[in-house]
Amino acid sequence: MGAHGSRRLVVACVAAVLCAAALVPGSAYAERTIALSTGTVELSLAPGGSASETISVANTGTEPLKALLYTSDVTYDAQGQPTYVRPTGEAGEFLRSPASWMVVRAPDMTKIIANTPYIELEPGQEIEVDFDLTVPANAAPGDYNAIIFFEMFETAGTEGTASRISGRIGARVVLRVIGDIVDRIDVAPFSARSFVIGDVIPYSFRVVNEGNIDKRYVPELVVLDGSEAERMRSVVETEAIVYAQGQREYVGGLALENAGFGRFTLRVEIAHERDTGDAGAVVSERLHKDRTFFVIPLWFAIAVILGVGFPLLWLSWRASVNSAARKQVAREQVRSEKRQRLAEEREQSL
Repeated sequence: MGAHGSRRLVVACVAAVLCAAALVPGSAYAERTIALSTGTVELSLAPGGSASETISVANTGTEPLKALLYTSDVTYDAQGQPTYVRPTGEAGEFLRSPASWMVVRAPDMTKIIANTPYIELEPGQEIEVDFDLTVPANAAPGDYNAIIFFEMFETAGTEGTASRISGRIGARVVLRVIGDIVDRIDVAPFSARSFVIGDVIPYSFRVVNEGNIDKRYVPELVVLDGSEAERMRSVVETEAIVYAQGQREYVGGLALENAGFGRFTLRVEIAHERDTGDAGAVVSERLHKDRTFFVIPLWFAIAVILGVGFPLLWLSWRASVNSAARKQVAREQVRSEKRQRLAEEREQSL
C-alpha cells in the first residue's frame, strides 16, 4: 500500500429523505445528501510514524445539513459483516484501536455537541476535513481498519444536544504498520456429510486468518471421483476477504452434477496470494482440504424402498390374513364344541 491513499471522485453518498410536513405543514419533502471525495484511504507507516490526509465533504442535497465527525474501529464477524466500535479509553485498548490514533480536525473546532465536533453545510457547499494519524511506537505490525464517520443529524431544542440521526457515511482508513509480516491462513474445521442420498451434499467450513495482515482469497468447492479426476468445480464467493486474526464461515449445500452411485471426494480450495515479505512480492498459492463421501442416487434409494418395502408389506398382509383365518377357525371350533355339549346335555335330560 502507498503512503497516501489514492484520491477518487465522489464515490459514496448517503441521502436522508425527511418528510418536512412533520416540521412545516404543507411543505414538500426535503432531501439531505452528503458525499465524500473518497471512500477509502490507504496508509503504510512504521511504528511511531505519522501521516496527514484531507477528505472533501460536500452537501449535494437541497437542504442545509449538520454532520457529526468521529472515528470508529472496524471489526468483522464470521459472516464478514462489519461492526463499528467507538474507542472507550479502557485500559489496554489503545494499542489495538487505530481509531484512537487519529485526530480529525473540522474547519471550526468550536462547533461541538456531546464532546463531538460537527460541521454545517449549505446546499452545494464543499469543505475539507483534515485528519492526522500517528502510529504508537510500540504498535504491533500488520493491518488495521478504522473509519471516519460523517453522521447527519438535526439539533433538538436544547443547546448542546443532538437528536434525529438521519444517516451517516464513512471514509474507511486501511493502515499497514510496517514490520514483520505473518501471512498464514487455514481451513478449520471443514465438514461434509459422509453419506448423501440424492444430489446435494451439505457442507460447512471456516477460513481462519492466523496472520497479521488482511487476506483476499477465492474459495471453491471441487468434486473428485474415485480416480481423483475432477467432476465439477463451484466458486463459493468471489473476491472474499478475511481480516487479520479474523475468520469467515461458510455453510451450504452443493448441488452435485452427474454424480452416480459411488465414492467421491469433496475438496475446498482457497486460492490466494502469499506475501513473501520481500518488498511486497507475492506468490500464488492454493490451500486445500478433502473430505470423502458416498453417494446413493435418489432413484436407487426409491428402488430399494420399493423392492424391499412392497415384499415386506405383502408378507405383513399375508401374515395378518392368516392370523385372522386361524382366529376364525378357532372361534368356529369353540362354537362347535359348545353346540355339541348342549346336545349331549339335552339327551341326558331325556
